[in-house]
Amino acid sequence: MKAIKIICIATLLVIFFSAAIPSTSLGAEKTKEQTVSFNFVDVEIPTLIKFISEMTGNNFIFDERIKGNVTIIAPTELSVEESFTLFTSILGIKGYTIIPSGKKTYKIMPSSLAKQSGEITTGETIPVNEGYITKLLTVNNIKVEESLEFLRPIVSKDGHISAFGPGNMLLIVDSAVNIEKIASILNEIDHPPTHEEPPKINVYPLENADATELANVLQGIVNSAKSLKQTDAKGQITPLPVSVAKISVTPDKATNSLIIIASPSDYQNLVQVISLLDNRRKQVFVEAMIIEASIDKLKELGTKWRAIARSNGDPVVIGGFGNMDTTSLLSLISGLSGFSAGGMGNFMSIPLTSIAADGSVTSSELSVPGFSVLFGMSDFQDAVNVLSTPQILTSDNEEAEIVVGENVPFISKRERDLTTNNTVLNSIERKDVGITLRITPQITEGDYVKLNLYQEISSVKDATDAVLTSVGPTTTKRSTKTSVIVKDAQTVVIGGLMQEKEEKIITKVPLLGDIPVLGLLFKFKTVSKNKTNLLVFLTPHIVKESSQLTKITRDKQMSFAVRENQRVEGELMVKFKADIPADRAEEIISKEGASVIKHLKEINVYHIKLKPEQKVDDAVKKLTLFPEIIYAEPNYRIRIEEEPALQKPEMNTPENTPGKS
Repeated sequence: MKAIKIICIATLLVIFFSAAIPSTSLGAEKTKEQTVSFNFVDVEIPTLIKFISEMTGNNFIFDERIKGNVTIIAPTELSVEESFTLFTSILGIKGYTIIPSGKKTYKIMPSSLAKQSGEITTGETIPVNEGYITKLLTVNNIKVEESLEFLRPIVSKDGHISAFGPGNMLLIVDSAVNIEKIASILNEIDHPPTHEEPPKINVYPLENADATELANVLQGIVNSAKSLKQTDAKGQITPLPVSVAKISVTPDKATNSLIIIASPSDYQNLVQVISLLDNRRKQVFVEAMIIEASIDKLKELGTKWRAIARSNGDPVVIGGFGNMDTTSLLSLISGLSGFSAGGMGNFMSIPLTSIAADGSVTSSELSVPGFSVLFGMSDFQDAVNVLSTPQILTSDNEEAEIVVGENVPFISKRERDLTTNNTVLNSIERKDVGITLRITPQITEGDYVKLNLYQEISSVKDATDAVLTSVGPTTTKRSTKTSVIVKDAQTVVIGGLMQEKEEKIITKVPLLGDIPVLGLLFKFKTVSKNKTNLLVFLTPHIVKESSQLTKITRDKQMSFAVRENQRVEGELMVKFKADIPADRAEEIISKEGASVIKHLKEINVYHIKLKPEQKVDDAVKKLTLFPEIIYAEPNYRIRIEEEPALQKPEMNTPENTPGKS
């Protein structure tokens, strides 16, 4: 008996160890620490299932659909639990999954059929493997429909997710690993909504922007946000968030403020936008000159360039339309007014012969330049007609308009009243006729200005009283609409608007020229045509700081004062450098024999009085030679101060004698 028992025990041990130790052909060895290293090359899946079953002691049920070969290279030793997880992942790659089916028993089937056979799990614990399970997840704070749309893309191809509205729950059939991922994401998004404070009324005073314009911009932003929230991805209308739906922006023109009804968080967002838009805008000062140049007159000016040469030893004038004799030249020179004759080149002696009243003859010589310009300022006045010189200041991207002209009545409708002796009733419409200039400047990068320009010149044509009574006046119009880009302080000219005017001049003998038919013998009629070219000169100046505007205004006022002779004789304004002490400044002034009327200490400017025999221009030249002096200029009755806080200089009065301040 003892021998039989020993044989049985030995047989059982052999059977046990043969089951525990895998075949070397599979390339896996189990160590004493219950770890195994995988090294399978193109092994069949059923063979791999048998190996895992022998290693883990689990039972696997599968049919002939489970087939294929796999290769596993895992030099790192794995525990039994890790080996089982690797096994389920390999099956997932091949399109199979493991479904629990009792104690230590699993079904292996295609993943497409697994979602109907998944094990239902409850509680918080989720088995970590690739097998398909069925899990119910509760959504506590957000709507289950919203979570369903958010989580649907995460579910695997053969998985399933659906919502159970009454319980606010999600039903998920998927691999355990994927369900764990979905549960983790749901935990991150399933938070209670933040408590939104009720809307409040806020008043925001603006510093630079216009309240009405800015309110329209902000309300447009709010409306855009509302339209984005009104439809979901499928085009279905969804409720608006309370904070967006209840924002209101209303302008108050009287105080240039915005009245904003919004929650505190939305109000802070709007304040950030307002602070970026409520900036002081740059301005543009545009100088314009609209002139009408007569082409015929300019051609005539060209004929007045004359040169002197000798012909057979006698000097003659050549150039223009033919030669001119000496007598005509002398008459022309003596008759010049305004801009006198100038010249260049060698001077030539022209014989001058004068015949007195008694018949005596006197001979002399006249020296004139060999090349002369023989025209005066009156010629320019006839050739160029300055129609207008408008100057306008406007903000960036704001249209400015100047209209200089008349409001002329036009007959817009004529009716005859048959009930009152055929009385004619005229409806009058008035229109502006003259010069219209509309400019919209836009400041671009690099101190360039884009000028959107519309310029119109209109006038009423001459007509008889009968024509004016019957059909009304006839107007002519020349207009330009264009956009130009100009550098700051540079001038651009726009021209080419040609017009031909016909002028009729009648010269007649009084009374006799008015006799019908016979009067034609006593009058002479000439018809002349004159071509003119309309030119518009534009010079924009970018005004970034108030000091620039002050300088422009000061220059214009000074120009006006000089032109109108508004300067005070015998007085100067002298500006010294900031580091020059008062005693040194007064020493320089006394050296020139002048006295101090007033010292403007804020800007270190001295208002001084010259001696009666001193001339203003001479004193200015001498004072500007001193290195301590920045400038010296005449004192004008019209003066724009350089500093806003500076008071206007006072004139020399008894109360303002030297030595008093």
